[in-house]
Amino acid sequence: MKHALFLRWWLFISIVIVASAFAGVLGVFSDIWEKDATKLSFLIFAIFGFMSLWCGLKSFILSHTIHSLPYDKVYYMGKLEKVAGQEEIGWFSSEMCLNIGMIGTVIGFIMMLVGFAHVDVSNVKSVQDLLGSMSGGMSTALYTTLVGLICSQLLKIQYFHLMKGIEAAEAKADLLSEYEFKKASGINEAPEETII
Repeated sequence: MKHALFLRWWLFISIVIVASAFAGVLGVFSDIWEKDATKLSFLIFAIFGFMSLWCGLKSFILSHTIHSLPYDKVYYMGKLEKVAGQEEIGWFSSEMCLNIGMIGTVIGFIMMLVGFAHVDVSNVKSVQDLLGSMSGGMSTALYTTLVGLICSQLLKIQYFHLMKGIEAAEAKADLLSEYEFKKASGINEAPEETII
């Protein structure tokens, strides 16, 4: 199928967008906004959105390169190396989402524990205030961890598919080498079509 790599990315992103819209209707994002004191969850969302679009662009470029270029190996390999060399940025951003989520967890635990410094256990109001601050810190810790984990995994799925597309394109490049050799030998067989 033509542009199968890009279409798989598009299907995946469409499902993520529908799920995000459903979560928005249920009030998940407003709940995160209220309970994540650091707002690191929205930094993670921004990184996820940008890197997903970046992966889509690279998937489109790779699909277009694979399916529409003539059998010019130098040009083909140049385009392929350009996309393959930038794939690591996606894996890095996936790990960055996870790490920012862990930073939010640590900040949330610090927010939760800082109330113990000034608590008077004999005063009921002081203990109630402590429990309120603990719940705020705990919700920050858990929301940033959850958002970091989800966005990291969704990015890893996208970049895994991009990596598989690059491997298939490299296999096609090997077929091009074989085709060029046969063409130089006088055999005019086109290489087999690689489906990715």
